[in-house]
Amino acid sequence: MNVDLHMHTTCSDGVYTPAVLTKMAVQAGLGVMAISDHDTVAAYGQADTFAPAIRIIPAIEISSDYEGEDVHVLGYYIDPQNEELQAYCAQFKQRRQKRAMEMLQRCRNLGYRIDEEQVAAVLAKGGTIGRPHIARMLVEKGYFPSVAAVFDSLLQRGGPAYVPYHRRSICDCISLIHSAGGLAVLAHPGLLKRTLNAVLAHPFDGLEVYHPKNRGRYEEFLQIAMARNWYVSGGSDFHGVAGRFPEQVGLFTVPAARVQRLLDYDKDR
Repeated sequence: MNVDLHMHTTCSDGVYTPAVLTKMAVQAGLGVMAISDHDTVAAYGQADTFAPAIRIIPAIEISSDYEGEDVHVLGYYIDPQNEELQAYCAQFKQRRQKRAMEMLQRCRNLGYRIDEEQVAAVLAKGGTIGRPHIARMLVEKGYFPSVAAVFDSLLQRGGPAYVPYHRRSICDCISLIHSAGGLAVLAHPGLLKRTLNAVLAHPFDGLEVYHPKNRGRYEEFLQIAMARNWYVSGGSDFHGVAGRFPEQVGLFTVPAARVQRLLDYDKDR
């Protein structure tokens, strides 16, 4: 059995709704998946639309940073109804929306036209608007050939349309996940260029060993997790965005045996 424990929906910056994504996962032959949207558990308010033929681990991906590098913390087995987690998500949605509007205005000031109707269409789906949404809008308008090109030119840290925002500390993110009954797992460590060792010193419960951005380093990250007795996780980080691997569900999966301890966590508690 193959699994994918890192997937995104329209509730954050994914392309597909929770209902459609779960059906796609079934069609791809996955046995277990985790919807881990950025800083929101809105997908779990649509649980009655999930495909029934797959096990879904409730999850979230919380945003933090450390000395200028993005650090994302996956929370598995969270209670989506946890009051503290709900309050965090509501607050983050407001901050994220305000920040996005500032970035949109900067794009307009630079001469890029984005219609208000496009923004309203994103918000109508019940999620938030962020850099990937803005990038896709600019691609659709024909200003750039790809989302990556938008980030490189405008939206990366320090770019002319980038707006920084305050994030909680790594320890705060871990504490929030624990308060919601979950396990805190460091996401895609292969993306950390300068701060990996310092970030690994934080009290995580696990490490996302298997991820497209970790390829060539699986054994390195597996040894790190084993040395700390951490849970091992893995997933595709699927968004469904054209030009971003994987573009289809099932192109990157993880054999269940590699993450079995994590899969069995809810049986043991």
